[in-house]
Amino acid sequence: MLCESTRTQVAYYMRRLYQHGLTTSSGGNISCRTPEGHIAITASKFDKGELTAEGVCVVTPDRQLLTRKLPLSIETGMHLSIYAKRPDIQAIVHAHPVTATAFCASGVKLDTRLTAEAYAILGNPVFVPYELMGSSSLAARVSEAMVNADCCLMENHGILTVGKNLLDAFDKIELLEFTAKQTLIVSQLGDVRRLDDAKIAELDRFVGRK
Repeated sequence: MLCESTRTQVAYYMRRLYQHGLTTSSGGNISCRTPEGHIAITASKFDKGELTAEGVCVVTPDRQLLTRKLPLSIETGMHLSIYAKRPDIQAIVHAHPVTATAFCASGVKLDTRLTAEAYAILGNPVFVPYELMGSSSLAARVSEAMVNADCCLMENHGILTVGKNLLDAFDKIELLEFTAKQTLIVSQLGDVRRLDDAKIAELDRFVGRK
């Protein structure tokens, strides 16, 4: 089977995303580079909670579909555009976790400075203004925004993370949802103790972030 191992891993992380309540049965998409230099990406119109390798497309960087019987995700262009601008990353996760996505429809900023773990792993997520899902304009906006960021909040849409592998990208979207919940809880508690600039600089040095 074409790129079987990578397709199996993509399907596994999509099921895991669904099982953790980070997306719906029809929402979101995951992709990963294959050893052959292609991109494995979840197909459209498959139940994300029961996805197997047979529901994962393989496409070339110039969008030639190699799994001809499978319908491509409408966000394939966005994934390919990000890979083109980020040769350092191997995987992309896009989903609609409830709390984090609420921040996409709010003027309130999701705060990664509440915990050292959140800032060390997520950095400063970027916010991308609204564009129609699946559109070339969305792909252009998001890929440009992700040049210097690993996490993105798309206005009135959802979340996208990138990583050095599938686990790395999955970890970021899971942590982003936890951070959104923390931001919401702290706003209700009051007396917020955020990491100050000195601690942020220390964390930047610790993780090797410029």
